[in-house]
Amino acid sequence: MESAATRATARYHAKKGLISKSYKLPRDTVDLFAEACEAAETTQAKELIKFMKRFINKHHPDFEK
Repeated sequence: MESAATRATARYHAKKGLISKSYKLPRDTVDLFAEACEAAETTQAKELIKFMKRFINKHHPDFEK
């Protein structure tokens, strides 16, 4: 049975258009990325989003920021 908090979180994610993705990546790369983000006082999600937007902007002509 789903709790009220779980349902509220699901509604929030749906409203914001958030999805969960899973990728298989080399552990050493992931660990170093996590350490670099911590050293830069930023989140991994924030940096991945910035990378994805730059990459899309470069390779997808219809992308708008």
